[in-house]
Amino acid sequence: MALDGHLKLTVDFPNRAKARIGRVIPYKDVPHHELPSLDGKGTFTYADGYPLHDIKNGEQLQGETPFIHFGKEVVSIDGLWDLAMLGNERIDIEFDLQNLIGGPEVTMTNIEGTFLNRSDGTWAALQDQFEDRTIADPDGKKKTIRGSYYPAGGLGTDCTRVIRTSEILALQSRLDGTALDKPLAGRERDTLLTIIAALCKDAGHDYTKHAKTAGLIQSTAAKMGVSIGETTIEGHLKKIPDALGTRMK
Repeated sequence: MALDGHLKLTVDFPNRAKARIGRVIPYKDVPHHELPSLDGKGTFTYADGYPLHDIKNGEQLQGETPFIHFGKEVVSIDGLWDLAMLGNERIDIEFDLQNLIGGPEVTMTNIEGTFLNRSDGTWAALQDQFEDRTIADPDGKKKTIRGSYYPAGGLGTDCTRVIRTSEILALQSRLDGTALDKPLAGRERDTLLTIIAALCKDAGHDYTKHAKTAGLIQSTAAKMGVSIGETTIEGHLKKIPDALGTRMK
């Protein structure tokens, strides 16, 4: 269920873990770096971040496209973190599933790393560390070089996997066909859509341009640490004209 997106898994780090901390920012604010090309005949520029959602073939990056950008500093994290299910954390769950059902061994890895997040919008990219090295200078004096950090190949064993009570209750609600909250009545729904239309106008967004405005709203939500599908937003924007028709004086 976690692999299909029906259940959010969480890990607890009782002894802390090393990670780089990041947040979701629009693509236009992502730092870009220039590196020599592999053939040595020029350079190439890359964005220092990862798109929050898959970029479809032929799709152009927009300035407001949400990206996850991580800082360079490696810090210690602890407590509860949710699995983002984007990198090696997803592969770890797939490995456990195949091991449980006697399926094929999962041997793939994600070179980008292992990603976690929290509801406040904070992201973490777990880090492993190379072993320290001892070298000797020309005079025979030894010194220790600290091992550098690199993206972790998985969650590791020094953590506990848990499922939040709220996730279990939400899953139970979906399975038995009940809702945790009462569905919106027609008048209440029209009122909320009218409020959305007013906020769009105040922000300078044209709600009649469904796709463009949906992308802008999705980007803003991502900065708040909230994940909303662009198609879902677009569907609600399309309902605004009818809602306004019921409220017009």
